Amino acid sequence: MMVMKIKKKSLFILFVFLAGTFGHSAVDSEFSVEKAKRVEQTLMRLAKNKQRHSVFLKKVTFSEEELNAYLNLFYVKRYTPEVKYIKLKLDKKAQVEGIIKVKLAGKKYEKVPTFLRDIEVELSGTMECENYRMRFLFDKLKVNGTAFSPEVLDEAFSATQTNFKVKKSLYDWFQLLPGIKNVVVDYKKVTLFY
Repeated sequence: MMVMKIKKKSLFILFVFLAGTFGHSAVDSEFSVEKAKRVEQTLMRLAKNKQRHSVFLKKVTFSEEELNAYLNLFYVKRYTPEVKYIKLKLDKKAQVEGIIKVKLAGKKYEKVPTFLRDIEVELSGTMECENYRMRFLFDKLKVNGTAFSPEVLDEAFSATQTNFKVKKSLYDWFQLLPGIKNVVVDYKKVTLFY
């Protein structure tokens, strides 16, 4: 009887230990908090000093690992909670490949068809940056394993925007974060000029 109690207690302790070890999401264990914090602190500092004008641009470089950690641990949680996972591969000449997993849940998305609420997007293309703006030019685009022409998908996206004065596009330019003047993507790194 005593042996059975000890075994139950041992199993319980083992279960608690394993739950603590494996209970975190795959995202939290895949990415380094320290690397994410380095990017976050730098961006916060640049945003505070955005009014500072200088004759010469300064730069800071982040590794692909640091960028992915920041995107998953800080950016998507703060600005796009629908994105559950993002992983980018940076290559020479501003080439970018990546996977983005999106889950649309709640009242906000109840009109979205069920089969479109859990999406995995594979993409590749080129980052373009000029005049304090950036955009992504798609080469390839797959949604849940099915390849789509980016141009056709952009047309479909535009057609769904019936009550908008200005329609958005997959190819729209967006403003860089405060304090950043230019972004250069190279092999396994991104450099921010400020």
